[in-house]
Amino acid sequence: MPKIKRKSHEVEAALEEDIEIQGKRFRVYFQNRYTILSLAVDLLTGFFYILGSVAALTPIPDRIGMYFYLAGSIFLTIRPILRIIKNIFIYDDLRVEKEKREQLEEK
Repeated sequence: MPKIKRKSHEVEAALEEDIEIQGKRFRVYFQNRYTILSLAVDLLTGFFYILGSVAALTPIPDRIGMYFYLAGSIFLTIRPILRIIKNIFIYDDLRVEKEKREQLEEK
């Protein structure tokens, strides 16, 4: 069985994964952009399913309710895609080696 190399993920949180919105008096800081996206997708999913349910209970055409349910289903599919993207890390080993060599040459 082949061995799997495990690498640690080193991220400068303030630069890559965090979102900061600066106002005049206050600053809003979101710790992880994927968490915020996931919560927004969950909120939109619930919103579209509620609209679909209300549309099914009212005399408006069924097609409109089906569009809301379809939008909710699409957002349910987006959530695991966001989780996959959040947990995939791509390492450029050649770039890392080049940077290490450059650092050694500078010393």
